[in-house]
Amino acid sequence: MLGPIVRSVDRLWWARTIARSGLVDREFYAAQLGLRWLPRSAAIAHYVITGFRRGMSMNPLFDDIVAGGELPEVMRVPALYAYLLSERETVRIHPWWDAEEHGRRIGGPALEHVWSRRDEALRLSAADRETFLTVAEIRRSAIASARSWRRHRIPAVGAAPAAETGLIRPLQARDRRYARKLEQVAARASTARGESVVVPLVGVDSAQWISAHLLTRIAPEVVLHAHARRAPWTRVLREATVQLPATTVVALDPRAEFTDAEIDALLQAVDDDHAVMPAHRSQDGTIHGVGAAETGGRSPWGVLAHHPVEDLDALDAVVTVPLLHGRSVALRRTTLLGVLEDDLPATTTALARALRARVGVRVLTSVRPVYDEPLHVFDEKVAGPRGGGGEQDRGVASAFLDIAGYDVRSWRPAPDGSVEPVLRWRRPHPGAERWAIKICAPAGRQGAVWGDMHFARGLASALRRRGHTVVIDAFDARGRRTAYLDDVNVVVRGPYRIDPLPTGVNLQWIISHPDEITRGEISGFDRVFAASERWSRLARERWGIPVTPLLEATDTDLFHPRGIPRTDEIVFVGTARGIARPSVVAPLRAGIPVRVYGPDWRPFISQSAIAARTLSHSELPRRYESAAIVLNDQWPAMRRHGFIAMRPFDVMAVGGRVISEDVDGIDEVFGGAVLTYRDEEHLVELLRAEPDEIFPDPSTMARISERVRREHSFDARAAVLDEAAAAHRRPAEGDDRGHSAQDRADAAL
Repeated sequence: MLGPIVRSVDRLWWARTIARSGLVDREFYAAQLGLRWLPRSAAIAHYVITGFRRGMSMNPLFDDIVAGGELPEVMRVPALYAYLLSERETVRIHPWWDAEEHGRRIGGPALEHVWSRRDEALRLSAADRETFLTVAEIRRSAIASARSWRRHRIPAVGAAPAAETGLIRPLQARDRRYARKLEQVAARASTARGESVVVPLVGVDSAQWISAHLLTRIAPEVVLHAHARRAPWTRVLREATVQLPATTVVALDPRAEFTDAEIDALLQAVDDDHAVMPAHRSQDGTIHGVGAAETGGRSPWGVLAHHPVEDLDALDAVVTVPLLHGRSVALRRTTLLGVLEDDLPATTTALARALRARVGVRVLTSVRPVYDEPLHVFDEKVAGPRGGGGEQDRGVASAFLDIAGYDVRSWRPAPDGSVEPVLRWRRPHPGAERWAIKICAPAGRQGAVWGDMHFARGLASALRRRGHTVVIDAFDARGRRTAYLDDVNVVVRGPYRIDPLPTGVNLQWIISHPDEITRGEISGFDRVFAASERWSRLARERWGIPVTPLLEATDTDLFHPRGIPRTDEIVFVGTARGIARPSVVAPLRAGIPVRVYGPDWRPFISQSAIAARTLSHSELPRRYESAAIVLNDQWPAMRRHGFIAMRPFDVMAVGGRVISEDVDGIDEVFGGAVLTYRDEEHLVELLRAEPDEIFPDPSTMARISERVRREHSFDARAAVLDEAAAAHRRPAEGDDRGHSAQDRADAAL
């Protein structure tokens, strides 16, 4: 009952704040609605109710999608509202105008400054190219673009110059990474590279459309095409290829980001007899298909589809496959035009089958971009011709599976209309097992920065040193179709619940969010571990289920001393988590400088304290070792239940110094080398002291650091997990090691 009332109050407050800003351009907003005029109040109301979710903006110099990447809660609140409540001069608000630099120059928020000076010329730049337009000129351009956006389709803009290579880079609706892709396009179309570029805009949002058209004022070589959201891919591809005067072209799937090196690799691998594609990964991180094969179904089977990406490692760098799979492909332009000019049904499958008659298809197995978002565009309703019986392609696919370490036992229909193999994993040596580590992080670039992913990689390396094959499943792949091949499943329980699988030995390792764990969740596992002595004991007493303490660990491959001199910097690394974390806010409030590395801190601390929004995992050891002090705090539930975070283990492993919130057992684990504070006042007191006087002497610190690397490494934890898995293997006929995953899978067939 209260939900609608709260939302209405929120919207009224958003509208009131925006109305007071003086940044509302009602003519610009009306143009996005296909209107010539709109009352200011109606424009604001539409924006706060629905417009901001559709990428619409209230001001032509404020790109909601770009600004939203800098601001908190952007999916819940309008980006313009969040901007008005932030340190405005520090927020990136436009893809081509550097408002931050402008703000530093004038000493205040740039948008408010220039909006009242319509004749001021602004520098617009992309990929080291620039042009100057007045605010009035940018506004007129934006209004004209907005009106054409409402018509959904306009003629192609510009003409691509002739070049040796050409790029087709579609943008789709809801793409929040579009500015990075356009920046890359501008760089590749520059004189230095001399690449022909066409950008099909397929059902894109208002901000994407307007910014793409403004980019052509900076990089006029970039050609834009407009298409409705349900336009067939083959038509989009044909119209772009016709306008692309290049010998070799590459078309990229709109869901994925590619590095320049990956694009170049695809282009360089093309010859007259072959098209080339990447080894795309699905949104859940599993293999989308190493090409495809006609195996007897109405749709081709994506070779190694639904397998973890680690299965690509056994293949050659370049492999030949029967069919193209997906929308990313590099090939000769004449070949592509020849296929597209045929009477071709409008599906990717039909295109792949037609292409097969002209050239072979190769896959670069080291180019593994992830579909970072769903496909929001293209119409695949028209059926293509049915494939053949599949015996020849099954032989080719079986050869791939053999190289990857699998034996084909049979073939069966799959839900997508293909026919897929039923496999048995072939053990590379006696004693080897196939382990799957399942984590709560998403796949792709987003999940790469999660601590859970780094945790899993450290554990995987340790298990491989014990002779096992190890794969890592992102959260959405936790129940992938090929999980029946795995002997042991290790669920690393973070913020989300992951249930045990019906096959294999199931181990659970609880490392966070203990307050959300229930008896029902842990009761289905063969063995349960928790990163807290205290919580493990209480769980045993309360639920009568054996829970074994297994603390977090450090990856000693990465975290070890390098002899880096210490600075005087106090460092914190981590996200704000949507709260004013006391280990950061309290020192800054007391005037103690803290260098903060992490996202989402804008609402809580001064921008001047944010050293960087990201810090690569490979840089952490140097940062920890060189810091005078590294600060650490815990999730409140973790602190209450005695869960020690991973950071103290990593810092101590490199010989660094940590001040942390007090957690049950932390003094015993680190032998007093990690200092703890009782409250904010105590933390400030410790930070004002001389570090050499409050921490143990260097020789003691070095001895404790060595012990942490020895006793609390992932190698030590892997030994415990390996022993637990061995104790819970179920005997199987003909296999005295009893690998239950294969046995249960066989029984289900």
